[in-house]
Amino acid sequence: MTRVSENSSTASLKYALNRTKAKMEDLQLKGSTLKSITKPSDDPVSNVEAMALTSTTNDNLQYLKNSEFALLNLNVTEKSLEELTDIVSKAKEIAIAQSSDFFNADIRKNVANEVQQLYNQSLAISNKKVGLKHIFSGTNTLTTPFDGDGNYKGDSGHISLEVSRNFFVPTNLTGEEVFFSSDDSDSIESPLQRFEQFDKKSKVNLNRDVASNQTEGDDKNSFKSRDNLFGQLAGLTSALENNDAQMIQGLLEKFDNTISRLVTLRTRIGSITNSVESSRSTLESENVDHTARKSALLDADVVDLFSDINKQQAVLKTTYQSTQGIMNQSLMDFLHR
Repeated sequence: MTRVSENSSTASLKYALNRTKAKMEDLQLKGSTLKSITKPSDDPVSNVEAMALTSTTNDNLQYLKNSEFALLNLNVTEKSLEELTDIVSKAKEIAIAQSSDFFNADIRKNVANEVQQLYNQSLAISNKKVGLKHIFSGTNTLTTPFDGDGNYKGDSGHISLEVSRNFFVPTNLTGEEVFFSSDDSDSIESPLQRFEQFDKKSKVNLNRDVASNQTEGDDKNSFKSRDNLFGQLAGLTSALENNDAQMIQGLLEKFDNTISRLVTLRTRIGSITNSVESSRSTLESENVDHTARKSALLDADVVDLFSDINKQQAVLKTTYQSTQGIMNQSLMDFLHR
């Protein structure tokens, strides 16, 4: 018969008691967090999957922030294009009306003031900002894109944002795309050149080519003409002030081309906006799915959890009661045996 010592019995009781208390502590921790996994060793496979879902969700949250910023820029750009389209349409209406011989020089000079205000409105739109950044400066967002004469100071770069994994969208249009025609040839003759012989005190600089840009390496007086919105408005102002109906009629086709270009750009912005909104909707749906999956992996069943807690409390109470007679014995208890 093997003798069980008092030390062995006490150690066994302490081990059983500590084990019961540790399990009770673990259940209480899960009850406070309502999580079935409190440490990776509880379920390594589920823990790895939950960490991957958390990482993907965090990435999606950043993509959603990028989408929000992209939509802000795209909406401001689309609104600016709409305003420019209205301005050019108004200028075209004025040109159609004033190209008739029904109006005299005095009336046309008065109408020229209205066209000058359209020019000023276009210039204000061209230098519009979102926060501290200009929307039509290309990548030089801190540079004012156009000066008072309509000369472009920005670049031809586009700013792209990643609105979902490996999906980048441009968030801006350059000033060249919006205000300049797509024809970059030397064959465009400035309509203002016809008025070089008139008074230089005119409100419009009659010696300036329409949006002419001097190229590097050319002669100082050699310019490459390029038609743009500012040049058209300035040309209409000059034609009205100089009472030139033929010049006014010549601008009608240019206004039509500008309106067509602006409509095309608005269509492009609209398609990009739809892509961003679709991507945003997909990301939000993915985040909901990820949250549901993480809940299935990590969240505890509340009913089962608190049932286990109650059971473990009963087990712990029983353990205390069963060990009380042995753990609290003194030397006198052994002497009286």
